[in-house]
Amino acid sequence: MHPSTIIQLFTIILLILLSAFFSSAETALTTVNKFTLRSMADNGNKRAARVLKLISNSDKLISTILIGNNIVNISASALATTLTTNLFGSKAVGIATGILTILILLFGEITPKTLAQNNSVKMSILYVDVVRFLVYIFTPFVFIINKISHVIFWILRMDTNGSAKSITEDELITMVNVSEEEGVIENKEKEMITNVVDFGDSRVRDIMIPRADVTMVSVTASYDELLKQYMEVPYTRLPVYKDSRDNVIGILHVKDLFFYKATHDINNFDVAKIIREPLYVYEFQKTNDLLTNMKSSSNSIGIVLDEYGVSVGLISMEDLIEEIIGDIKDEYDDAEHNNIVKIDDTHYSIDGGIKLDDLNDALDLDIESEDYDSIGGYIIQLLDHLPSVGDTASDGAISCKVTKLDKKRVSRVLLEILPQPDTDNDDGNA
Repeated sequence: MHPSTIIQLFTIILLILLSAFFSSAETALTTVNKFTLRSMADNGNKRAARVLKLISNSDKLISTILIGNNIVNISASALATTLTTNLFGSKAVGIATGILTILILLFGEITPKTLAQNNSVKMSILYVDVVRFLVYIFTPFVFIINKISHVIFWILRMDTNGSAKSITEDELITMVNVSEEEGVIENKEKEMITNVVDFGDSRVRDIMIPRADVTMVSVTASYDELLKQYMEVPYTRLPVYKDSRDNVIGILHVKDLFFYKATHDINNFDVAKIIREPLYVYEFQKTNDLLTNMKSSSNSIGIVLDEYGVSVGLISMEDLIEEIIGDIKDEYDDAEHNNIVKIDDTHYSIDGGIKLDDLNDALDLDIESEDYDSIGGYIIQLLDHLPSVGDTASDGAISCKVTKLDKKRVSRVLLEILPQPDTDNDDGNA
């Protein structure tokens, strides 16, 4: 075999290897996990930092790789055509082209891209300096080609300046769920991350304690009456109202009550003199904004007002924190009744004031109501009247029987999860 023929064969092999390099570099640098690279860079990996800088200008990077890949593929095709013509004549060019196409697809595209996708971080770090050098070499050509492509985009009225978010909330939740399934994070950690994401969308109304459940004291109460009230409830702060519970004028701290007795005559006691000004909160305020306000104002309790300035509930710092980390148990919680008590797989005894969102999360349900937040309110919606003990309401998915009332308020409910038809079998038999 003539030496020039051997050189041409080795050149074709080299060009196929270069095609594999460009293909694998493209896949590795476009699919590499930026969060992994950022973590490595923060830990002192300089090559990871260079990869992050390189992929930050994706237009220039992709153009360089595509130019290089096309140059080697076209060169390999031209050289193979010349070699085949010299050895076998023009009739064999078609066969040679077919063989070269298979070789490029197999060894220059499919195999290197698959390897790069499975080892994107390692290969990105391995390639970064070579690709940076090529980007520098091809800069004039890339500049011209990008300008031409931008003109084409302008003619086609395509926006090339819009930048998409690095990651959306839904994508983040999906990543967290996958991480939990693969054992990267624990279930509690997944729940906490999900709660943090949902926290920004929550409103005060969603997590506040309704006014009917709030223990309040009158501004006209005596010292002994207040002391007795504090002994009956597991709280250190109580809202103080004037004339009616609609008008909350302050917050009474139990320590202020004790300090008053040590320095004043309780016969002339006036609770209005020791109450603290409350933090008033709009019921539709975002919970993350309220958390910021509470931190800056050193208030741990807020009085929730509606659009008319009437108190509709109470919210505390603990309520906000529990939205993120889950229920915080203290020494008094054991004495309280459970919100959800499981009877069997389909029957539950639940508190009438439990929020629909909390019930959905706990029992994997999908109860929705535009007008009511609690299961007690949802029962009223289904019945279309104030319920009595023994009344039953159903929406097809659940059945709720009122088992206890506190005055006119639904206090306890027996909930049954109803069996649902097997839609898959129905569709298959149709």
